[in-house]
Amino acid sequence: MRTSSQRSVPSKIASIQDKPARQNGTPRASEANGELVASGTVPGAVMMPMSVVIIERRAFVRGCIQSILSEATTLDGVGVASVEDYLARAEQLKAAIVVLCAIGLGAREADAQLSRLQAAGGGVPVVVMSDADDPELVMTVMDKGANGFMPADISLEVAAHALRLVAAGGQYFPAGSLLAARKLMAERQSSGPGPKGMFTRRQVAVIDALRKGKANKIIAYELNMCESTVKVHVRNIMKKLNAKNRTEVAYLASGLLQEPSF
Repeated sequence: MRTSSQRSVPSKIASIQDKPARQNGTPRASEANGELVASGTVPGAVMMPMSVVIIERRAFVRGCIQSILSEATTLDGVGVASVEDYLARAEQLKAAIVVLCAIGLGAREADAQLSRLQAAGGGVPVVVMSDADDPELVMTVMDKGANGFMPADISLEVAAHALRLVAAGGQYFPAGSLLAARKLMAERQSSGPGPKGMFTRRQVAVIDALRKGKANKIIAYELNMCESTVKVHVRNIMKKLNAKNRTEVAYLASGLLQEPSF
């Protein structure tokens, strides 16, 4: 999940498998004790902090996702059956990304699992994979600070690029999913005040910077203010928009404000 301490990692996750463990360039995997683990690791070797953890309750589905993503991205992964299983082994797995499979789950169930991951901390980026492009689910993913959302209608190539982007410290939300979530957020804000007179000139400038994905340090430098002042502006903007995070601020404000003239 997003934290201020999140570090960028290489766009290609290094393999911890030795070459004999691959056939035709595809890593083998085996099922043991209900968990899918990458084969070919050297016994007793220290695991590199470059694994991708796939959380999926069904062993067959878990194995299929791990195999497909490994072939498409060359990322080595570990499959676990639940959030609890992952948290119990988090220190050992040292995940670079966590893929939470919400296939067949609704927003409420996804919210509960994301809440457990959030409460545990650790700063590991989380991507939610779902077979339903549900605006309510996308809203939940954004509210909980996840780093990406992958619906089932994107191509395997796009999914691979999305994981590389998140591994490098970015975020991935398909445009269609964001538009649907934005519409839902706008409906929730329909009874609120209009944009005229809602923000100060400084707040509008901060919102413009947030929409461009700029970090607080960059905003502070460009607007000639302290970083702590930027944080105060962001917090006040979020309160006015009833937004849960910076992503919601950016997309709500896109529909409320025109580009600033200063």
